[in-house]
Amino acid sequence: MKRIILLFLIGLIIISCSENDQKSVNDIDHGVYEMRVYYTYEGKFDDIISRFENHTTKLFDKHGFNNVGYWTTLKKDSLSFADKFIFQNDGKEALVYIVSFKDMDTRDESWDRFINDPEWISVFEESRKNGPIVREIEQVFLSPTIFSNLN
Repeated sequence: MKRIILLFLIGLIIISCSENDQKSVNDIDHGVYEMRVYYTYEGKFDDIISRFENHTTKLFDKHGFNNVGYWTTLKKDSLSFADKFIFQNDGKEALVYIVSFKDMDTRDESWDRFINDPEWISVFEESRKNGPIVREIEQVFLSPTIFSNLN
């Protein structure tokens, strides 16, 4: 089940990277991809989108993250066999994103700088004034295959 999801998302990475991007995917040393899925509390989905759009992605850039892509899940009224393997979240939207790093040590250092950045701490606290936003986070580490167009 998870293999199908990962292959689907890797396909999205390839599709989402174009020659017109500021940084070509081939210009970045991607040894580690990190995919995260954020499930929000009821009524908080717009809050997580706003936090990422206005603050988080810029802070990720500042701390050495390569912002590969950001997606929201879609609900389908009729599910096929393959659709049952895609994040359904009981029909509610979730935020899915992938960032990449040179290696796992770089990833760990970037996350450490990010979570300890006073600007992030302020943004995080401000965004939670009316209660927590994120209910659950799923996380998967990915390494590109030799045939993936990402090397």
